Amino acid sequence: MCYYIGIEDLAANALILLLQMQTKGVHRSFISYKDIERYGSMVLHVLNKKGEKAVLILSRESTNELYRNYSDYFEETMQNGCKGIALKKEKTMDDLIEAFRGYLPLPLLLAFVDQDSVKALEESA
Repeated sequence: MCYYIGIEDLAANALILLLQMQTKGVHRSFISYKDIERYGSMVLHVLNKKGEKAVLILSRESTNELYRNYSDYFEETMQNGCKGIALKKEKTMDDLIEAFRGYLPLPLLLAFVDQDSVKALEESA
């Protein structure tokens, strides 16, 4: 089986992890496009180590679809000179979990939360 991983799943799962990592009251509800690519690469690496095939769908078109289809969750913004995806203020980590994790196949979910994938996000924090 080959998994097709869209930017919406990468962004949602990265933001869930960043919100879980909150330290010293710092609210991380933004991820740059560069950090999404790094996280996605690590998710692919984790899946490949386990013999699973996957493809990242990271194009300008898929990013535009993200904002069109999930405008109630995400908005494009800039922080510290980097463009990226921010979680809308009225949405919570629980909202993301409910909307973006319930349908994931187990190997994909495990890759999203794998220790190496988390480390890729921690390095960006």
